Amino acid sequence: MGSMTVIGGSGFIGRHLVAALLTAGRAVEAPGHEDFDIAREEPGWLAGKLAGVDVVINCAGLARDARVDNLNAANAEGPRRLAIACKLAGVRRLVHISALGADPLDEVRFQRVKGAAEAELAKIEGLEVVIVRPSLVMGPGGASGDFFGALAALPLPPRLGEGRWRVQPIHVNELVELLVRLADAPNPPARVDAVGPAPLSTDELTEVLREWLGQPVRPRIPMPRPVLGLAAWANEIVEFGPGDRDFVRLLERENLGDPAGVTAALGRAPLSLAASLARRPASLGDYWRARLYFLQPLLRLTLSALWIGTGVVSFGLFPPAEFYVMLGELGFTGPLAEVGLFGIAAVNLLLGCLLLVNWRPPRVAVAMVCLLVAFSVAALMLPHEYWLTPFAPILKNLPIGVALLTLIGMERPRRARKPRVAAKPAPMARPATAASAH
Repeated sequence: MGSMTVIGGSGFIGRHLVAALLTAGRAVEAPGHEDFDIAREEPGWLAGKLAGVDVVINCAGLARDARVDNLNAANAEGPRRLAIACKLAGVRRLVHISALGADPLDEVRFQRVKGAAEAELAKIEGLEVVIVRPSLVMGPGGASGDFFGALAALPLPPRLGEGRWRVQPIHVNELVELLVRLADAPNPPARVDAVGPAPLSTDELTEVLREWLGQPVRPRIPMPRPVLGLAAWANEIVEFGPGDRDFVRLLERENLGDPAGVTAALGRAPLSLAASLARRPASLGDYWRARLYFLQPLLRLTLSALWIGTGVVSFGLFPPAEFYVMLGELGFTGPLAEVGLFGIAAVNLLLGCLLLVNWRPPRVAVAMVCLLVAFSVAALMLPHEYWLTPFAPILKNLPIGVALLTLIGMERPRRARKPRVAAKPAPMARPATAASAH
């Protein structure tokens, strides 16, 4: 068996794949995004880093546009560049993760760009290309698994649409085994639909996850299509989880597949989601993640509202004279008091807006904690009568500070650390002519 490189090894599927390969004693390299960017680097540059590699598995991709890369660059142009690089480097086989139902003419943009990538890969000659088209990939830590797990963990789980939309999820462990088999198979198929053994309704899916989390059966709250569409639109603004309008459209049209390809590759039928989940019982961490999933964005939004409101009030809605009295107690008078008042108001407003737009929440929250500590220390320097107001401002800073620390602790890393894998080839010098994809 030759050497293997996993692109996107720090992502959900990539992490599980690298772990499985290392457990099996395989030599595997998983370059980080900063070392191997298929959305930006030219094929010649990428080929230099693939010298001597036998098989490449591409797990890289985006579910929606990001601030740095967009769907087309990451999901369509990137795989094309990677395939050309594989051919230039003499790579024998490229296993590429696409999406079930991908079509370059699809109305859903995610499916459309995935289909465009498949069309581009079909044009590459002299390279074995295997397309794997997963349905919903479930498992703790994955976008779909966490989202549906959070729905299942609600006190009264919602009924999406009429509860009869069907999906055909596959557990990440089953997908990883499939990828490894296809990477090693002597004559693999050109395309495999990676789906579970049978369709599940959305009601059945959430019930499977609810049972895994140890939650009792509860009545469901109807969520008609218009309400679900409104929630999906709001989620596009909050940018939390996969539940956007395109995701709802895909659920609504029941994107199903034939498990025969998985059965042939594995030599057995794929396990059901319930059977896969039963292999690892839910932990307290899984339960917490599911129960806190929807609370995290609410915590961020309410904290941002508090800071924005504080900034707005400080700009004049609250009588400035009373602020000046307090600042005078601290030794700030005249122009210095005005600069202090409006400077603090501007900082509050800025931090609140940054948190609202989800710009590096951990860093913003740390700045808020520092500001909160500074305010509390300053308040303790005021006469005692300021401490004893009915609103107890100093005491309220304690739970607000804990809420900020909780927000920092709950934040998922923007980019996971590169996994520690087998020996990495020496880095190449970046050519002066390397161009950006966008």
